[in-house]
Amino acid sequence: MRTIFHLDMDAFFVSVEELFDPTLKGKAVVVGGGPNERGVVSAASYEARKFGVHSAMPLRIASQKCPHAIFLRGSPHRYREYSGKVYDVLQRFSPKIAMASIDEAYLDLTGTDRLLGNPMQAAHGLHQAIGASTGLNCSIGISTSRLVSKVASDQAKPNGVLWVLPGGEAEFLAPLDIRRIPGVGKASEQSLKECGIRKVGDLARLEPSFLERRFGKLGMALAGKARGLDAGAWFDGDIGDASDPKSISHEHTFNEDTAQAGEIEATFAHLSEKVGRRLREHNLYARNVHIKLRYSDFSTYTRSKTLDHGTQIDTEILDVARALFDAAWTGARFV
Repeated sequence: MRTIFHLDMDAFFVSVEELFDPTLKGKAVVVGGGPNERGVVSAASYEARKFGVHSAMPLRIASQKCPHAIFLRGSPHRYREYSGKVYDVLQRFSPKIAMASIDEAYLDLTGTDRLLGNPMQAAHGLHQAIGASTGLNCSIGISTSRLVSKVASDQAKPNGVLWVLPGGEAEFLAPLDIRRIPGVGKASEQSLKECGIRKVGDLARLEPSFLERRFGKLGMALAGKARGLDAGAWFDGDIGDASDPKSISHEHTFNEDTAQAGEIEATFAHLSEKVGRRLREHNLYARNVHIKLRYSDFSTYTRSKTLDHGTQIDTEILDVARALFDAAWTGARFV
């Protein structure tokens, strides 16, 4: 039986900022930029979240929802430093680690009982070690799968530990809203609701064959996820497997809305150069080029094209991105 941990740092960016400015504690804090700037929220304190502020929300909307919040640009170098400290602690508990992002990780602790105690004892030890090393709080989910552990860590927030015992995965997931399943976004949520699926338990009661016919590969993955199984995308493969990035991307938000073709062209060139450089640094080649366009009303569109060969050349990436853009642009202004 596997023992999988998902560790998620609580309000990581905000918590790091509080270490260097304790007066921020207990206040509504938004990291990402000024209240009147273009861009989106990178992180929000729990006090700001009470007012409906969340990550990826436009900063201007966040300032409307929580006008008394303290807005910070953020300190990326500090976040990287503290993410490194977290990783150093994780290495003391397991060699099988997969960093899902700068502030969350999966650990495989299967077979470590004699060394670390039962899963709950190991989790409390890890929880205390993270606090002692970084001064930050974290939440930990434990189960037999990455998917359930991720959901459990979210349920344990803030600063908690939740262990879903083996065999109890489906029962734990059943009453949760379908959006709690990783990989279910707004579009797929709407499609599921059209089939009468609102809770994970609703999904689990359906035949996998029906889900496959209705949703294709996504349906088969959802059938497994509803039972607490790792299925699809991030959940394929083993924790700790050496692997290169699955995707490389860069994006840009303009200081002012723009529909100037020259400015947009220059931005595409700059972003293509950054993506190409990172591909070369990893000695990788990309075959799929993907662009995301966000208009001044914050509607967002994506376009992609698969090449017949891999590339790491800036100009090739730019040519494809430009063609996708030319085919999609309506002349509206971008943010």
